[in-house]
Amino acid sequence: MRKITLFFLFVSFSGFSQEEHQIQFPNDFEKTIRASNPLHLIDLRAKGEFEAGHIKKSIHIDYLRTDFEDYIQNLYNKKTPLILYCQSGKTSEDAANYLIELGYENIVTLKGGFEKWISNSKPYTSSKKTFEPLGFISKENYNTRVRDKKWVLVDFYTDLCVSCKKMAPILYKIDEENSQLSLLKINGNKNIGMTEQLEVTEIPTMILYKNGKQVWRHTGLATEAEIKSKIY
Repeated sequence: MRKITLFFLFVSFSGFSQEEHQIQFPNDFEKTIRASNPLHLIDLRAKGEFEAGHIKKSIHIDYLRTDFEDYIQNLYNKKTPLILYCQSGKTSEDAANYLIELGYENIVTLKGGFEKWISNSKPYTSSKKTFEPLGFISKENYNTRVRDKKWVLVDFYTDLCVSCKKMAPILYKIDEENSQLSLLKINGNKNIGMTEQLEVTEIPTMILYKNGKQVWRHTGLATEAEIKSKIY
């Protein structure tokens, strides 16, 4: 019994398993980064996302690159401890499972991805000359915001979306005219976790809440009259 117990403790605290990978919340993930020497911290996102903001000392390897398998195997042998993160956590999970199939044994991923890291006020840096703070909305914050007022209109948009730009003045006008309404605009490109959770697959998407409960959802352009008719 003593030997079995000691073996179990060793496996539990060693941090890695040959059959699974560790999924860590930001606090533990940060401790893992600090304790790793040498550090192999990999950002799996697209180049633009990495340049806008990333965890310090991470290197960029886009998981969607066509030569991902050959590229990473040329960089790291199967025994190398790899620490992975993406935007919302899903891609790093997929990458970890894929790397395990390739024979990698020591893998840690960040629960909730970079969005969770930011929402927990963890430090990050940028490759751009002008550093702009990144804003992500957490699940907890979202749930609080949609209960902010009797009516809350959520607008999922992106900066390059033409339809979003057409809708913006209409939404702002409705918001200004209704004291019981709160407009919550969410950048879909910067809040992938929320778009996945709410199954927002097209932009723009508008979701209307009454007393915290969804009462209307619409994708694409909508008229001022149509939106107002849903607020009663």
